[in-house]
Amino acid sequence: MTISLFDPANIAARPGPRYKAIADALSDAVKMGTAASGTKLPPLRDLAYRLGVTVGTVSRAYALAASRGEVTGEVGRGTYVRDRNARSGADVGAAAFHALPDAMQAAMKAALPAPVGQAEILGAAMRRLLDALPDMPGRSPFNSYPPVGGTLHQRAMAAKWIAHGAFTPDAEELVICSGTQQAILTAVLCTTEPGDTILTEALTYTAMVNQAASVGRRAAPVDIDEEGLVPQALDRAARETGARTVFIVPTLHNPTGAIMSERRRRDIADVARMHGLAIIEDDIYGKLVDDRPPTIAGLYPEDTWYATSLAKTVACGLRIGFLRPPPSQIERARAIQYGFGQTVPPLMADLAAMLIESGDADTLTARQMEETRARHAMLREALPDSDIATNDTAPYAWLALPDAWRAHIFVEAARARGLALAAGEDFMVGRTDRASRHVRLALGQPQTRNELATGLAIVAELLKSGPISSALVA
Repeated sequence: MTISLFDPANIAARPGPRYKAIADALSDAVKMGTAASGTKLPPLRDLAYRLGVTVGTVSRAYALAASRGEVTGEVGRGTYVRDRNARSGADVGAAAFHALPDAMQAAMKAALPAPVGQAEILGAAMRRLLDALPDMPGRSPFNSYPPVGGTLHQRAMAAKWIAHGAFTPDAEELVICSGTQQAILTAVLCTTEPGDTILTEALTYTAMVNQAASVGRRAAPVDIDEEGLVPQALDRAARETGARTVFIVPTLHNPTGAIMSERRRRDIADVARMHGLAIIEDDIYGKLVDDRPPTIAGLYPEDTWYATSLAKTVACGLRIGFLRPPPSQIERARAIQYGFGQTVPPLMADLAAMLIESGDADTLTARQMEETRARHAMLREALPDSDIATNDTAPYAWLALPDAWRAHIFVEAARARGLALAAGEDFMVGRTDRASRHVRLALGQPQTRNELATGLAIVAELLKSGPISSALVA
């Protein structure tokens, strides 16, 4: 059904930009039930004429509505109000974000490692581990709880994996976690109280933002540039907000792929010292970069919470992460880990340790870097004239769209053609009334290079044809 939801007088009376007034009018109609699930929205040109605004204004309004999860588009059918029960939790890091319709031809939405033989190597390691269990000293891991924060051997292997330059934490300084996300949440709970503000890049991995919100903390954006977080902006934000914690992804920043220089890292550490800021350093992509700069934890060890895992380098299904708290906070971190559920799954932690000790983890990381370079070459060949920010071993690329596109309209158009992508708005911190002209292309998620080629061809087609061919402007 198609109905008229947009009263020109009502929209004209609303404060702020016209595109936001249009999107807010639609949002109000959805909340009040005036716009039921399945309601068809007017084509852009028709609504623009009716309201006396430009087509671009309506396009931006529809993009904002899409970013709120309120509308969706289908090729040949138009734009519709989405089912209310299907709209929650679809942003990056949410469970729904990773759920893909069966009809998808290609998935380039989640920053997963590419398949490089993980099943064979991890399968063989798991068989060796199970075969060795009867001869292991002590109680069986099937009938005991391991120490909180991991066994000494698990932590020693974690220390081996983490060591980089002068940053060589001791096993006693580490906590084994169920993935990097749990490590980050542990750091959030240790460094903040409910109601506190956490500073972070203006574009960031929003699972952290969602985690912070779930425990009563608020994330506030800090300006970034081609290297990542800007020290002067961090200084200003710390003064204005009174925040005590900042979250940073300094190596292969998600979603832009930026690598922060050593000089920038030292400047960030200096600002943190001046304000007494705790730094949560997410270095999950660090080992994908040859000759990467030193960790911030190595430059500011007294108040940096260093978090990483094997998820992006070895296998995301392991769900084993490593946290190095400041030395004075190790017992508090272990206490919080105990509160999460006493410990991590012992067999997975033992498997991770075995992979590191045997060199299999390094083998898979080297393969991952080689495969990712090859996929970046495919990207450059498929989109030779596009504005793309990335690094050759990053599992994603940050694509700038032409002026005619808005990110969520592009994502909806891609979805209608069978390709799953993540829009720039999914990574924005703070304001939700901005429209992005970027999408993140996850190069590792396609299970084969043929699937990646299919996805890149769809992106190239949309860039060439423009939004005029999209269902959202039908």
